[in-house]
Amino acid sequence: MLLNIIIVEDSEELCEGWQDILSLDGHRVQCFLNGRTALEDRTLIMQADVLVTDYYLPDINGLTLVSMVRKIRADLPIILLTGTRDPAIRESLRQVENALFLSKPIRIEQLERCIRELIASSTKSPPVEPDKVTRPPSSPY
Repeated sequence: MLLNIIIVEDSEELCEGWQDILSLDGHRVQCFLNGRTALEDRTLIMQADVLVTDYYLPDINGLTLVSMVRKIRADLPIILLTGTRDPAIRESLRQVENALFLSKPIRIEQLERCIRELIASSTKSPPVEPDKVTRPPSSPY
């Protein structure tokens, strides 16, 4: 499955590396070095399949970015990254719905796997209860 991925990461080297590798996998990847620039293109956010963001950004933190993105697109799956050891920040990142939290440093294979898992879990429909299944009327013939 080819995805539209937004990455918000203030390390230009890291952002470019992830973009190169994910693009080789066939994904469309848009990188931003700060949160406010990522928020400028609402169409891009509406078309995204997943947002990957660092907590520490030069202008706003990742939780603020997520809050603002969710006002535009409430259902967008999100991967939150941080290298902090602050337990309060780590716990607040774990509380974000429809999101995965990863501790830095991460390997690209881990990021790719988490993107696949997050997309798979956010696209699953709820199980149908057997007594709620609607069947077409039986034919008299």
